[in-house]
Amino acid sequence: MTAWELWTAAALLLAASELFHGALVLLPLGIACLAGAAAAALGAGPAGQVLAIALAAIAEFLLARPLLLKHRRGRHLGNVEAIVGKRVKVLQEVSDTGDGVVLLTGEHWKARALRGSLLPGTEGQVVARDGLRLTIVPYED
Repeated sequence: MTAWELWTAAALLLAASELFHGALVLLPLGIACLAGAAAAALGAGPAGQVLAIALAAIAEFLLARPLLLKHRRGRHLGNVEAIVGKRVKVLQEVSDTGDGVVLLTGEHWKARALRGSLLPGTEGQVVARDGLRLTIVPYED
């Protein structure tokens, strides 16, 4: 294999690994490897290839990564707001003194009642979310 093929393979492996990692570290490095592949294809030696990768990685971490993280945080906050107001089905008793389990869009969530308790089979409505715990009240039509 030639150098540009090795750098391209490294770029693909790093980009694919980002799917499992999710911290936006491996994808910029994978894209930087494409700069190394381009340098190799243009005839640069090993030092030139590494320099191209280093410059591309620095530029990406300084410019692109903060923008991507900002976008990701904004999207995440929108999902929190989307849960509030949703209807849930109580699977395990939920009270204001202890957690229970509710079903929200096909997923099991820990929940606590704002006041009183809700028995299994009843419906509730989400009024707040704190991490992975929902706060619910009885659902009223």
